[in-house]
Amino acid sequence: MNFINIKSTKIMIRRGEPGKYYWVTLQPGETIDLPEEEGIKNNLSKINVLNSAIGPTVVETKQFADSYTPDDLFFKDLKKINGIGASTAQDIVNWGTKEKLLEYIQKGESLPFRDDIEEKLRKEYGK
Repeated sequence: MNFINIKSTKIMIRRGEPGKYYWVTLQPGETIDLPEEEGIKNNLSKINVLNSAIGPTVVETKQFADSYTPDDLFFKDLKKINGIGASTAQDIVNWGTKEKLLEYIQKGESLPFRDDIEEKLRKEYGK
């Protein structure tokens, strides 16, 4: 079954047999053919390929199964904030959800991030 890496970072996938394995690096947007269980275990998205004909021309269409989680969407939103990069956004997502962040901001509680990051988060989500 074909899978695609829709994450913004590369993924290392272990292939082979125990004691005789190797690692495959899957960059963002790259596809790989894996057994279904292994693709799901590595958090990859399935690619469904549909073949159809328009007259004598055969057309191949790829459909990506959406496996976005709220954390993925929150991560993308955080990266759009000027001054917050991928690693800081990942730290924030690992800390909690968007709802948790909004709750802390509404209650006026301190956030466990650098002062400049906390200020940017309060400015963006404290509206």
